[in-house]
Amino acid sequence: MIRNSLFKEGIEMKTVLQSTKNIILLCSLIIGFQVSAEKITEVENLVKDKVLTESLEMGDTHVYNLKLDAGQYVFGDAVQITVDLKVSIYKPDGEQLVSFDGPARGSETFQFNSTDAGIYQIKITPFQEEEGDYSIKIIRIEAIAKTPAGKVDQLMSAYTDKTPGVVIGVVRDGKLDFVRSYGLANIEYDIPNTRTTPFHMASVSKQFTAFAIVMLAQDGKLSLDEEIHKYLPELPKFEHKVTVRHLLNHTSGIRDHWTLWQMSGGRMDDVIRQEDLLRLLHRQQELNFKPGKQYMYSNSGYLLLSEIVSSVSGEKFGDWMQKNVFKPLNMNSTQIYDDHERIVKNRAYSYHYSNAGIAKSVLSYANSGATSLFSTVEDLALWLNNFKTGKIGGIKTIEELQVQGMLNNGETIRYALGIGVDEENGLRKLSHGGADAGYRSYLSYYPEIDSGIILLSNIATFSGGLISQDIATAFFSEKMTFESQEGQATMQENSTQSNEKAEKWIPNLNELKLYEGRYYSKELDTFYTVYLDDEKLLLKHTRHGDISLTEKDKDYFQSSVGFMHRLYFSRSEKGDINQFRVSNGRVRNLVFNKMD
Repeated sequence: MIRNSLFKEGIEMKTVLQSTKNIILLCSLIIGFQVSAEKITEVENLVKDKVLTESLEMGDTHVYNLKLDAGQYVFGDAVQITVDLKVSIYKPDGEQLVSFDGPARGSETFQFNSTDAGIYQIKITPFQEEEGDYSIKIIRIEAIAKTPAGKVDQLMSAYTDKTPGVVIGVVRDGKLDFVRSYGLANIEYDIPNTRTTPFHMASVSKQFTAFAIVMLAQDGKLSLDEEIHKYLPELPKFEHKVTVRHLLNHTSGIRDHWTLWQMSGGRMDDVIRQEDLLRLLHRQQELNFKPGKQYMYSNSGYLLLSEIVSSVSGEKFGDWMQKNVFKPLNMNSTQIYDDHERIVKNRAYSYHYSNAGIAKSVLSYANSGATSLFSTVEDLALWLNNFKTGKIGGIKTIEELQVQGMLNNGETIRYALGIGVDEENGLRKLSHGGADAGYRSYLSYYPEIDSGIILLSNIATFSGGLISQDIATAFFSEKMTFESQEGQATMQENSTQSNEKAEKWIPNLNELKLYEGRYYSKELDTFYTVYLDDEKLLLKHTRHGDISLTEKDKDYFQSSVGFMHRLYFSRSEKGDINQFRVSNGRVRNLVFNKMD
């Protein structure tokens, strides 16, 4: 294509050949520079239980060899002493098997199964442009477990009597058939996790809120397709009608209260009360989109659903749940935790990995509906059994929970009422995960085989969805269908984006000064200041401090924090900056007007 276009312009062949030689020489120089910039060092062979300590510089890759037989399980630990690492595992044929890139500092544990005999390579690289010290050790090399229990033990190798951990439950035929507890519920007092340890359930709480709404609808106390103002008249009048079902399906367009909380200056480790979040929602004047147009996860919808339960029943949401759900199911260790000062005996505390190692992850919620259920693996087994029996609520309520949402265009979405509906290895699956602070939870139920998985963890790095699939395969594989992935096409979205790159906007100082000023949001009742510092535009809030802004285009900036991700500035007819709108993952077009 280059040669043809050059000929069309009348350039002679020798000129083209000389140009081609120059391009090849330039590419060789670039490639040579890139190769020299990355230094690959084969350190030494890894041996079980031997600790190796090394230093990484920018651009380094340390390669360790590990000789394995086929069918072996390997568990190791790369301790990030002063550098954040990425650990990548390669098979004998050079194909990458898996990679691990968890939190900065602390342990970067890794595990894998050998599929073939040979030399496996473990490559250690620094995250971005970091450099520093680390150590690496292979802790376990053993045959891949053959029993489901053994496979679970191997999966949970990272959790010891010195770390937070997880409680795992497997339910079959209405009974808690398998329970394993790993790690500590409380590190400060060395209290272990057990089958009776209460955990904060985060968004797994939503299916309980949905269950309450459907029970009330079955009793004729409310309608799922009624406009929400009938039950909550104090809410602002939006341009479009929002129904109870919209809230249940995450199709309401109502902005997410956690994101609004942070945008308003709140911190996620604050004491966050129901009334605080409701005040934010009562100030909202716009929706993200017309209700039913699309799916967008919104915690606000479920907080409002808990308010609807209180409105139509005349009782506090937590009290109604105790009387109508928890006590009848004998879920005696389960509660709606809507008072941050309430004592919960033997509860698991919440942790995450910081640069200094394991640290507390503070959670002081005093709100309900979207989160704040406390429960145990034993109680949740009773809950899953109710999906089969309908002892509480009846089978019609259980069936209604599984009705997937439908958008205005007729498209059916995966999300139903407080649960996701999916298929996994040939089995229908109802599931939901949860994540707040350092708590991680995951609940799945396979109605066709009356079986389920319960995962409760108190460490932020735990990945419930992935682990749940592995455990389900270990226990239910004889009832699953595994399809080959060979020859299957990967679905890609059609793109209308031009291949031509727009010229980058590079503003001068005078242009940046136009954005300076104090901006106010009526919907959040808060101020942000935009100002220049050392030729860099910054966004400042009294509680969040300085937030860096990066210009992406004229009047469009991206910030260094997710809750103020994209800022779109507007101008008056005279060309003066008069406002900006913020959009992020769960809030769109929230207005800040310039005050000076």
